Amino acid sequence: MPATIVINGSALRPDHVAAVAHGARVVLGGEARRAMLPSLHAFGDGTAVLEGKRRQLIGGPQVEGAAPEAFILSHCSAVGAALPVPVARALILCRANVLAVGASGVRPETVQAMLDLLNSGLTPVIPSQGSVGAAGDLAPLAHAARVLCGLGGAVDLPDGRRVDRVDLGAWGLTAVKPTPKEALSLINGATLTVALAAMAVHRARRVRDALVTACAMTMEALRADLRCLSPGGMELRGHPGGVAVAAELRALLAGSELAFAGRAPDPFSLRAAPAVLGALTEALDHVQAVVIRELNGACDNPIWLEAEGVVEVGNFHGAPVALALDYLRAALTQAVTQSERRTYRLCTGHLAGDLPSFLVEGTGLNSGLMLAQYTAASLASECKGLSHPAVVDSIPTVQHSEDHVSMGPIAGRLALRLLENTADIAAIEALFAAQALDFRRAGVRFRGPVREVEPPLAGAPGVEAARLRVREVVSFWEDDRILEPTLSAAGALVRSGRLACGVGQMDPW
Repeated sequence: MPATIVINGSALRPDHVAAVAHGARVVLGGEARRAMLPSLHAFGDGTAVLEGKRRQLIGGPQVEGAAPEAFILSHCSAVGAALPVPVARALILCRANVLAVGASGVRPETVQAMLDLLNSGLTPVIPSQGSVGAAGDLAPLAHAARVLCGLGGAVDLPDGRRVDRVDLGAWGLTAVKPTPKEALSLINGATLTVALAAMAVHRARRVRDALVTACAMTMEALRADLRCLSPGGMELRGHPGGVAVAAELRALLAGSELAFAGRAPDPFSLRAAPAVLGALTEALDHVQAVVIRELNGACDNPIWLEAEGVVEVGNFHGAPVALALDYLRAALTQAVTQSERRTYRLCTGHLAGDLPSFLVEGTGLNSGLMLAQYTAASLASECKGLSHPAVVDSIPTVQHSEDHVSMGPIAGRLALRLLENTADIAAIEALFAAQALDFRRAGVRFRGPVREVEPPLAGAPGVEAARLRVREVVSFWEDDRILEPTLSAAGALVRSGRLACGVGQMDPW
């Protein structure tokens, strides 16, 4: 990922959002500056637009000369824990790119000020709750706009300190004096929703890849029948995600002498893994496409079109992204509940074949990895609760003018919470599979309490590479010790993306 991201209103992607969220610099492309100019003339200073918005919100006579700054401050109504700094940075970037589309009547200088704020390392403190995701994510965006416009507001500094207010000039920044239309456009879009979604897509890719890798490790450790990965069988059903996952698993398991022990058909957690992980793959592809459209769309109102002039539309409504986030959470939960079942099988002696119970010798003296499966079960159960769809709820606001809302930010915040769980569930499966594979690599097998050693069978190079990546961060489990550091290290391996791809350094989670 380049150290500097260029935005132009049309090419922003989730990986770009994640890079800027974690500190990459960002610049405004020259073509975007030019594209923003025509809408300025269409809206003028936007006074009529803002006063019309006030009438819609509060009724009564027109408010002459309504101050844009007061409009922003009146919307600073979010509550709850502050958004993490990366998410707050993602929100500012995503809003800047929406305005760079050139349909909002916002000056290039205002978008540049947003990017300058990002590049300075200053991050507005934005409470996470209070948006219904319909008339835009008004409250959280207003907290960001407050800082941008020099109207106060707490700020997180680059060194991690938090201050109640910052002098922008001392940081080489100039406070924006918003036009009336800018006051509206800075807050009138489902931009927290899409910022959360972009971060979720970025993280979900790593979880999905880790699940495929961990599944391959488990299939070899449990000596699975690889005929379930039949190219013809998968293609005959025709789901592209299943075809792709089966191909990935075949590649990882190529050359294994362990797989296919010739016994009865495997349980669904193994045999149907391509179907479930394939469904996750297709869901993630769909959600990413929705998010990319949203990142580069004119999520604002009113907007300007060259052919139609200024039009009132409902582009601020977060339904497209909220629904996609609900879909993603359900797909992730289905995949990790299957992963937990593979974990359970690995540590259950009578189900794992000739592996020791809880994957340690001397069970009774040692609990082994027993409690890690407890953790995976707890996380999987929590995922089910976090998967309840947010978009099916709607509570009208603004005296029933905004009578249908998306609850998109709730879907987004739940997605990030759920992804933390899914990363750890995938990590626990990989940890268990690596432990089981160590016995396989040594030729050690158990018939009840009887330990036997036989010449080891060759493992797949792809699986072996993944096992070694686990062993880089956690050692073989022989005698009981504190589990938490081991689980944390394995979880960090998944979040970094290294379990699946082996790259030493990647963009942060």
